[in-house]
Amino acid sequence: MRSYSTRSWLIGALLLSACATPLPEEELAPRAFLKAPLAADNGSDLNGSDLNGSDLNGSDLNGAELNNFLVSVNFNPALKGGALLDETWLRGTSFYGYKGSTLYKDGEFVGVQFQGNLGDGSTVPVRITGMNPAPAPNADVNLYSIEYQAADGTWRPACRNVAGTPVQALPVEGVWNYRQNVAGGGSKTDDPRRFTFACQGGAIAKCALWGYRPWATYNGVPLAHYHQACTRMVRADYCGTGKSYTKTGNRINFYDELGIQQDTENWVFEAEWDQNGARCFYGLNRTHSQVPCFDSRVDLLCGQQLSVNRGVLMRNETPGSLGIDLGL
Repeated sequence: MRSYSTRSWLIGALLLSACATPLPEEELAPRAFLKAPLAADNGSDLNGSDLNGSDLNGSDLNGAELNNFLVSVNFNPALKGGALLDETWLRGTSFYGYKGSTLYKDGEFVGVQFQGNLGDGSTVPVRITGMNPAPAPNADVNLYSIEYQAADGTWRPACRNVAGTPVQALPVEGVWNYRQNVAGGGSKTDDPRRFTFACQGGAIAKCALWGYRPWATYNGVPLAHYHQACTRMVRADYCGTGKSYTKTGNRINFYDELGIQQDTENWVFEAEWDQNGARCFYGLNRTHSQVPCFDSRVDLLCGQQLSVNRGVLMRNETPGSLGIDLGL
């Protein structure tokens, strides 16, 4: 709609994620299926078809075999060569760890085994089997191949796409609340003890790879809230309750206040976003009539530059024509 220059992204997503060590019930996530890594259709999950993607909690680790899903990974204990590391942490997507005076990092974490937390409070071994930089323009992000140990003792890929092909994950410090339609649903909690292995194709990974690195800054501005706003937007979590109102195949054009993603499409304005969901909807875009927070958030001035500097982080548009949405 507006010309902020450069490229725009037509996106969609299915989310993936992992969360905390024994999580309370309100933070457990429903299972879902990843449609297409980094594709252009919207999905409805905060971390994919299971462990965090169509299988970082996938049809295995979260399907018939365990009837459960991986919700987070603990930094410690971490085993390298059968020996406990004294301490493990992340800087961006790089792992670091000490054993005595020896420092290990990045590719030296191949073979390291962590403790993953399942939705029922039990644990499962998770290990790194490979690491490589993401393709340009994301070469500063490390991608990891990860496996979990199944009940029969075999090791299986933790992240898969819908076709069953293994995909990689990127680690993000902190945990997400995967409940839907509740206060706090979809929110992130910073926790130095736990991290999320975000499978490629899920919202957490997508938003990081689109430039919203939650561990980084852009021109001095921290990006954590932009990343969280992006996960809300991709899932059409308008009310900020973790409930997705998107449909597979829906396309959106989005852009932000910092210029990381810019607007080049002449589409119909839809909503303004922050880390808590949509701050407002545009009343001439027929997309929100069934959303419970419609009455409190519909605004014919939504998307106008009047909103600059009042906490808006991102904006999005949809293809289509104008039409009055009465919320009926």
